[in-house]
Amino acid sequence: MQIRNELYHSLQSLNKSLNNLLTDACLSPTDSKLERFLYTLEKQRFEIYEQVRFSNDITEGNEIHFIDNDYKATLKNNILSLYIPEKLPNLKNRSSYAHKQIILNIAETTKPYGRLFYDKFIIVIVKIFQKRKVWDVDNRTVKPIQDGLIHGGVIRDDNLFNCCYMVQGFYSDTPHIEVLF
Repeated sequence: MQIRNELYHSLQSLNKSLNNLLTDACLSPTDSKLERFLYTLEKQRFEIYEQVRFSNDITEGNEIHFIDNDYKATLKNNILSLYIPEKLPNLKNRSSYAHKQIILNIAETTKPYGRLFYDKFIIVIVKIFQKRKVWDVDNRTVKPIQDGLIHGGVIRDDNLFNCCYMVQGFYSDTPHIEVLF
């Protein structure tokens, strides 16, 4: 498989950032170098996703499989189910690239169901599965789910006149999110 130049350069840049970080024998969680690397990693992850998505759109039969391909939306008995194969960002990371990527993935996955609940009041049940026995579900933000549904055209708005949310937390060896509405 041939990798496009832009993708190759992004991967090289990520490798360089990682090697730069690993020059230190010991890193502390408060190290500004680590914080810069994590910010760079998240930004490059977003760019790599976009490049892979573009590459998959222009190549036939030799697509790259990545987490975006595992997002699923199904409609049965007028209930839309959404499977999100990753963790939701913490409340404090609401403006992260991971947050933006989840919005784009949900919007893309739910496009076939555009306007399904556009003029209806809906109840959204969000089930968050984490690989931890005890954790606070209220420390996760459901905002990327709401925004993804709006961008996908499934709902018009996420205000109190259009929807309400229930969020549950569960244990799972495979962290993911299931959404029903």
